[in-house]
Amino acid sequence: MSAAPTGARAARDFAPIFPYVPMAGALVWNRVQEDPSPVKVHPSFSPDWFAARMGLDMSEKWHQDPRYRRDSFRAMAAALNREFPRLHLGGDPSTIRGGLSQIANCAPVAALFGQEVLYSRGAWPDNAPHRLDDAAAESLEVPDFESGRFFTDLMRQMDAIERAWGPIEGELNYQGILNTAFRLRGEQIFMDMVYAPERAHRVLDVACRTTMKFVDAVYARQAASGASRDYFVTSNCVVNMIAEEHYREFVMPYDRRLSDHYAHFGVHNCGWNVNAYARPYSEIRELEYLDFGLSSDLPLLRKLFPRTVLTVILNPDDVIGRPPTEVRASLRKLRESLGSCRILIGSLDGRTPSAEVDAFFDAAASVWNVPVEQLVPPPHFG
Repeated sequence: MSAAPTGARAARDFAPIFPYVPMAGALVWNRVQEDPSPVKVHPSFSPDWFAARMGLDMSEKWHQDPRYRRDSFRAMAAALNREFPRLHLGGDPSTIRGGLSQIANCAPVAALFGQEVLYSRGAWPDNAPHRLDDAAAESLEVPDFESGRFFTDLMRQMDAIERAWGPIEGELNYQGILNTAFRLRGEQIFMDMVYAPERAHRVLDVACRTTMKFVDAVYARQAASGASRDYFVTSNCVVNMIAEEHYREFVMPYDRRLSDHYAHFGVHNCGWNVNAYARPYSEIRELEYLDFGLSSDLPLLRKLFPRTVLTVILNPDDVIGRPPTEVRASLRKLRESLGSCRILIGSLDGRTPSAEVDAFFDAAASVWNVPVEQLVPPPHFG
């Protein structure tokens, strides 16, 4: 299955892209959350948080049975509402439909190259590591993934979702070009950039073409069901392993290729300092989404990306166990530097005191002077 580029070189209007975190899932994005609130807080709870409260089992069946997964999401939503009755983080569980979100978590693209997906009862799935040697990297080609096990099962699930619920909603995590190259080559991809640049470009180019072919196929199937997609956010989680000059030479060309191919584009820089890459990112195009860590140069980011949905990713240690005065100081820094933004709290585990999550929402409501309920993003599950 293939599809024409969804937005290549077409006239583009700016359309913000928003983060959302499927329950017990990895960060993904959509374009349906726009509202006038100056700030939203997105808490991300890990699988073991839910396992401790509703017996979550994320084994293989969870990722391959849409109805089982839908029922699990409903139970997770109810658990969130019990734990946080004032915030109502789970929304209305009865409205949850089946969809694509969280299938295989961050493992789908590497699975197309033959890396088996390993499932776990109480953790995210991952790929069985199978690193390309030098010869395999130099001869790498786009795989014939349409006939492979992962893709055919995904198409089966999409058919089942459409039969049961109509439009095939939800988002897969497509990773990014450097992330996928790292999964295929390991740390050697960074050595290749220095000592074998043609080899590095070979792996990155094939990763890019494979990713676009896969995304286009999924988007085409979703569009045929009545759920169109025209955006892409690339994940640069390991970009901090390379200098700006190597980003410009080895990764930026493929980020630019993605941005040319899709009508709306953003960058997930993960929770690291983005300073070295901020100006190159701004040269790709006007990003519609960008995230980064709290140590980044926030005034510079607002200057470079005046309309971009800016999202700061906080680690649990930035929130849990810190004195309230320090938490409020960090939030004031965000408001003064960014004004409107999104705040994502990553990977809260089963030991997280719920009172501290509530307190963080209260602190943010106070700093931005908005009702605490206004900070809660619409829940998304499909």
